[in-house]
Parts: sequence; C-alpha cells; structure tokens
Amino acid sequence: MKRRWISVATTAVALAALTACGGAEDAATKAVDARDFVALGDSYAAGLGAGNYGDNPDCVQSKDGGYPQVWAKLRAATGLGKVTDATCAGAKINDVRFEQLTALSQTTGWVTLTVGGNDAGWSGTLQKCLLTDDKTCQSAVDTAIAAAESTLPAELDSLYKVIRDRAPNAKVYVLGYPHLVAEPGSSGVSCESLTDARRKALNSGADSLVELIKGRATAQQGFTFVDVRKAFEGHGACTKEPWIHGIRDNLSESYHPTAEGHKAYAEALLAVTG
Repeated sequence: MKRRWISVATTAVALAALTACGGAEDAATKAVDARDFVALGDSYAAGLGAGNYGDNPDCVQSKDGGYPQVWAKLRAATGLGKVTDATCAGAKINDVRFEQLTALSQTTGWVTLTVGGNDAGWSGTLQKCLLTDDKTCQSAVDTAIAAAESTLPAELDSLYKVIRDRAPNAKVYVLGYPHLVAEPGSSGVSCESLTDARRKALNSGADSLVELIKGRATAQQGFTFVDVRKAFEGHGACTKEPWIHGIRDNLSESYHPTAEGHKAYAEALLAVTG
C-alpha cells in the first residue's frame, strides 16, 4: 500500500483557505452597527434663528431648535445611536471638510449637511440688495452666482468624497436653502427696501445656488438631496406668516429660519428618511 504524502505547502494553502472562510463568516456576523448621527454645515444647519443657543459663541448652535436636533427627536423612536452636532455658523465648504468631519466613522449611519451659501458670498449679496438699488442688487447676485459656478462644483465634490471615505456606511442627506423673501408682488406686508425687482433677483439667485448643490449631491452614490424650497412657499421674509426672519435686533439672525422654519426643514428631511 502506497503512502500519500501531503506537502507542507499544500497544507498551508488548505489552512489558509479555511481561515479565510472562517474570517468571512466572522465579518458577516460582526457587521458594523451604523446608527450614529452627525450633523454638518453652516448657520442654517446650526439653528441660527431658532434661539436657545449653546455655550459656543462662535458657532451659535441652537440647543434644540435647529433642524438636525428636531429631526433627531422625531427619529428617536427608531433607535438612533450617538448624536453629534458639528455644525458652525459661518462655515464654508472647507471649514466643514477640515474642522467638522472628525465626528464621522464607520458607525455613522446618518449624516445631514447644509453648506455653500457662505462660499457664494450670499450674506454680502443680501446686504447689497438691502442697502443699494435694484441694478446693484442684480449685479451682486450675478457676480455671486458666477463665482459659485466656477468654484463650488469641485469643492463640493471633494467634500462629498471625504465624507464618504470617512463614513462609508452612512446615508448622507444634503439639504438646500429656501427662498429668503416673498415672491414679487405677493408679500402684503413691509419688506424693508427689498423691491419686487430685488426679491426676484435674490430668489432667482437662490435657485441657481440650490440647483448647483443639488446637481453635485445627486451625482454621488448614497447621497440624497432634500429640496426645502416648496416647504417654505408662502413663508419667506415679508409674508404674513414668515418662517424666515427679516431684520432682527440680533443682526446675525436676520434672514435665517425661525423655529418654525427649522421645523419645516426637519419635516422635509423626515419625509425623505421616513
């Protein structure tokens, strides 16, 4: 009877195969529990305008009134994990990229983001529309949008890529911006110096910015864009029931969502997330 010799190399290969098989089974049984929620973005995400601000005077986060906090409460029954609010008023795209993403990890299951308005210089554009004439307002809007269209696509793509790399298991929801002011001819109340022509320019500019952000977000796998413009229809500044502040004593709150506006944001997000 002949003996069969099994070489050391053959044995090693067999053991390696068994180990790999076992490792795959272990990995399958140890799937990442990605339930943590991280909120990213600028003042519209931080809750500026909703009141009840926290202890960080620079970022001006609302403790409970910003849309991320409102949404997290609405989702609490579904078993969210750790909730981290990394938002900061005044944030630009690169501020989010280099200062807010440390909260992301493999256990992050949900990410919300609103950013881009400060990169477009929208605050300065609004000031020009409030303080100058119709022609200067339109020129300021045109300049802001042209600048945004030349720089934001690449910057947003880079930001979205880093978010995906750092939170590979997350569903990412990018929320846009509403029209800030009542549509021309429809306010019925005082609208500061914002004539119909200036309101038309501002709202048209907002549409251009939102469509740009929407286009980049929807091009990313696992990213969903949440458009809040319809939710705010009839509730811009200068309407009878505004969800956007007009000029405030606290100037930083001017032309930011009210508490009701942030609820509208959260409800629009909930309609998408379930």
